[in-house]
Formats: sequence, structure tokens, C-alpha cells
Amino acid sequence: MADGHFEEAYLSDLPLWADDRARAAMEKVCERHGVPVDVLTELVMVQRERQHQERAHGIYQRFEEILGRIE
Repeated sequence: MADGHFEEAYLSDLPLWADDRARAAMEKVCERHGVPVDVLTELVMVQRERQHQERAHGIYQRFEEILGRIE
């Protein structure tokens, strides 16, 4: 996963990462469904990183790589 600086740059404006109560709720839902928080975090970061691109070439392959980490 990316380092904390990269994560902060892409997620600090989102309530799920900026608000402690929202983050705790997200973590609880992730745990209930067996999805590591870092997987969800990386998926959101990839999407936000590429949102400015007209065509997000290779994004689906990257999503598959990230989701492949779920056991």
C-alpha cells in the first residue's frame, strides 16, 4: 500500500477518513464483510488519482490486483 503521505493527499477531504466516528463505522463494516480497510483505501486512492483522466487506461487491472489481496 502507499505511504501515509500519499494516502493523506488523496483521502483527507473524505469524511470516511477525516472523521473519527465515520472511520470507526467504516472499519466495523469492513471487518463484518471481511474487507481489509487498506484494500478499500487503496481502491479509493486509485480512483481519485485517475478521476481527472478522460480514459483511465489500466484501472480495471489495478482494481483486480488490489482486490486479489482479499483472502
